[in-house]
Parts: sequence; structure tokens; C-alpha cells
Amino acid sequence: MNTAGAVGGGLGALVLGLGTLAYQIGRWRGGDYLPKIHFFCGVTLAALLFLGGGVLGSMGGHAAALGEGIGTYALQHATGVSAAGGAHRAMTGAERVGVSGAIAGIVLLMFYIGIIKSGRKDLISPVVRGALVGVWLGTSAGLIGMAMGIIRTSGNSIGAILTTTL
Repeated sequence: MNTAGAVGGGLGALVLGLGTLAYQIGRWRGGDYLPKIHFFCGVTLAALLFLGGGVLGSMGGHAAALGEGIGTYALQHATGVSAAGGAHRAMTGAERVGVSGAIAGIVLLMFYIGIIKSGRKDLISPVVRGALVGVWLGTSAGLIGMAMGIIRTSGNSIGAILTTTL
């Protein structure tokens, strides 16, 4: 994705997210009888499922590097020929975070599906609106951050500062 596409998509998602959030705030001000917690559970649901999926997806590169390392090791020892080694990032414990977030999101989703199936169909609207706000605002932050280079460079800068000072 190019920078202009990322910024355009990010701004579009930002407008959709803020518009939906403004609509929800207007419903609360207009006397919506449903508790606000259902909207925030929708936002949490989106965050848990997509954050868990994002962490697991980003670990795909680490899994590929691990597979390549194991394959290279097996090939070198089977043939007796040594190949030049490459530099791969170390594996982290992010898989626990990703799996935990995805499991918590699925549990929350199953909870709301059970509540809705048991007769509370009025909860569909605030939960879906909350999930859409979470997805759209999260998407906008990710796309705009990617376009500006903030996500990639800020993590590297903070990591470099921590490793050189500690």
C-alpha cells in the first residue's frame, strides 16, 4: 500500500469511526434506555479479536523465520554442507498475548451471542456500533501511523534508547 492510499483509507476510517461514535453519543443524550456498557463491550470485542489476530498475524514472520532456520539446520546436517547464516529477529512471547486476546474476544462474543439468542435482540445495535467504532478507529490509527512511518520508527527508536541506556 502506498502512502496516499494509507492516508486516504485512514482518514476515511477515522470519519466513519467518529461519525458512529457521535451517533452513539447522540443516542445516549436522547435518552437511550440501554446501559452504556454494551457499547463499550462492543469496542472491547473488536479490540480483543483484532488485536489478537494482529499479534498472531505479525508472528507469521517469526514463524517463517523459525521454519527457515529449522529447515536450514536439517538440510545442513543431512548434506554436510554449511550455508551462510542470516539474521532473524528473536522469537518473543507475543503468541501468548495474541492467543489470550483472541480467546477472550471469542468468549465475549459467545456471551453476547447467547444473550441475544435468549431474547435480548435490542443489544445487537449497541454492540455492533461499538465493534464498528473499535474497528474503524483502530484501522485509522494503524493506516495513518503506517503512512507516517510512526509505527515502524517509534518502536525502533524507543527500543534503541532502552538498549543503549540499560
